[in-house]
Amino acid sequence: MTDSSLTVLKGIGEKRAELLGQLGIRTVSDLLYYLPRSYRDYSKTVPVSEMQHGDYVAASVRILSDPRTVRVKGMTIVSARATDGVSNVQLSWFNQPYRRGQVSAGEIRTVCGRVSRKKGTTILNPSVYDGLPGLIPEYPLCRGLSQRNIREALKAAVQKPELFPEETLPSEIRTRHGLCALDEAFRMVHFPRDRSELERGRKRLSFENLLSYMLAVEMQRQERTKQNGFAFRTDGILEKYERKIPFALTGAQKRVATEICADMEKPFPMNRLVQGDVGSGKTAVAVFAACVAAANGKQCAILVPTAILAEQHYRVLQPLFGSSACLLTGGMKKNERAETLERLRNGSASVAVGTHALLEQDVHFQDLGLVITDEQHRFGVRQRADMERKGIRPDVIVMSATPIPRTLAMLMYGDLDVSLIDEMPPGRKTIKTSFIAESSRDKMYDYIAEEAGHGNQTYVVCPFIDPPEELEGPSATEVYQELTSRYPGVRIDLLHGRMPQQKKDEVMERFRTGETSVLVTTTVIEVGVHVDDAVIMVLEGADRFGLAQMHQLRGRVGRGSRQAYCFLLSDNRSESVHERFAALVRNSDGFKIAEEDLSQRGPGDFLGTRQHGEGDAELLRATASMEMIVEAKETAQEIIDIPNVTNNAILQNALDRFSRQMDVITMN
Repeated sequence: MTDSSLTVLKGIGEKRAELLGQLGIRTVSDLLYYLPRSYRDYSKTVPVSEMQHGDYVAASVRILSDPRTVRVKGMTIVSARATDGVSNVQLSWFNQPYRRGQVSAGEIRTVCGRVSRKKGTTILNPSVYDGLPGLIPEYPLCRGLSQRNIREALKAAVQKPELFPEETLPSEIRTRHGLCALDEAFRMVHFPRDRSELERGRKRLSFENLLSYMLAVEMQRQERTKQNGFAFRTDGILEKYERKIPFALTGAQKRVATEICADMEKPFPMNRLVQGDVGSGKTAVAVFAACVAAANGKQCAILVPTAILAEQHYRVLQPLFGSSACLLTGGMKKNERAETLERLRNGSASVAVGTHALLEQDVHFQDLGLVITDEQHRFGVRQRADMERKGIRPDVIVMSATPIPRTLAMLMYGDLDVSLIDEMPPGRKTIKTSFIAESSRDKMYDYIAEEAGHGNQTYVVCPFIDPPEELEGPSATEVYQELTSRYPGVRIDLLHGRMPQQKKDEVMERFRTGETSVLVTTTVIEVGVHVDDAVIMVLEGADRFGLAQMHQLRGRVGRGSRQAYCFLLSDNRSESVHERFAALVRNSDGFKIAEEDLSQRGPGDFLGTRQHGEGDAELLRATASMEMIVEAKETAQEIIDIPNVTNNAILQNALDRFSRQMDVITMN
């Protein structure tokens, strides 16, 4: 059947459909496959006296007062008093004026939301129901869409089973692996009656997604090994490279360089992932590969996500390549760009480093033999494929600073050969990491302001850009306003993903050169820019970040010789959150942290990392166990090895699904 447009659903007009399109949801099928990132369990009530700060709770209360509205610092706050019959509780909604009409004095209602115990007991931004709602899904959002909007759209979708996509797995596979039918799975994950039903639905969709992915990457791998490529000569190049660089390669760097040499010598295209912890020296290995290409008369392109990072790599390349190295970014002057394009066309530039500007149609290489993608998760599959098409079956290296446990990497990167740089350069000081209680927050910022006077710079990373409507947590704009008001003598700047690229580059350049002392930002700085004087990392609302992500962010400091510090701020007291913090405090090795993350949360988030930028991360995060991953891989191999009508249909569906995702690229 032809997949239906979203506008056939009740309540979705052109404007709402356009907003959903920003999330990659363009059809009813896309909507059904848009899985929740988490669930709130509101299946039982909690007495006010037992509520813990930071917990999400449901409470049955009687409203004591009609809501009142006040304006505080440009924010609209609606509040009402309520009681559970024993203790009183405040209900507060931020920037949601419509809530005033939802409750009235004397009503008995069920309210669900996050608890604050800072000044009495308050439930923040509570949803209001006539009874217990059970498990409530939480979806990834974009500006202009609320959780309510997504849930209403899905409610309309599940009421039209005739618009559901056709079943993708034959009954034999479903029976063997204990999987429910596709239509059942959609209802179970979006509107589960209980946890048991939720897990059944998630298991089915997770297995289907894993199977499709395994099939697609295995077909890619088989196709690659059938292609003819260029067999590079590598004799003596590593030794010559080591004599030219001003530092000694680690044993791990030499091992990976040798693996790259073995690949480049083969007569079919290399497709290798180089994985390494933050600061482990992946760039040095990539530059060595560029030297191999240049020594064989081939050009190399290094694709990076930001102009600042491109310029950083360019400064590394210049001493080795001189005038044969070039830089291409979106902000270049017209005459500089034209000159660079001509040098790439005529071959006088042997290595080019650049941003998405390298992908533009007017960029042509004389003989592109090697493509290196840095921070590979920042680019969609199609972007990488477009880069590779600028040569004739060039060798490919993708680099990632997100450590993944080796067993999981070998399963998931079926289309890539995996190299691990699992050794840090000598002399690197361990970043001292500590949890800071909310009561010590002001004292911490006083210390940061004092350090700014000594030339030490600080990143302050927040989970949100603006104050979130339906969640509680620190935002970059709020923290920036707070710090600039409190420390007028400290040079403070703001950086986030909604700023124009040129503005982001200007802000980052001021921080890199030391003009700015404190940079309040979002995770947009996760990509590896080196600022030697940045020695303090503050993670506001640290409970909002994953363990591996916190480690990645922490790696932005400690690039120079000075001792660096990472401070974790959170008012969430849950045991699981503090287990994550403890793992970060006691470990500095990214691969050990990845193993802890795997044991604490399962492989789903790592799978999401693999797909990040390829459009299906949320599906992979759904209840994927190592056992399921192995089962999916074995089933995929059976389907490929035994061609028949059923297996061919499954394979075609997987390839179609994978190709639909290829033009997705992540945005901060």
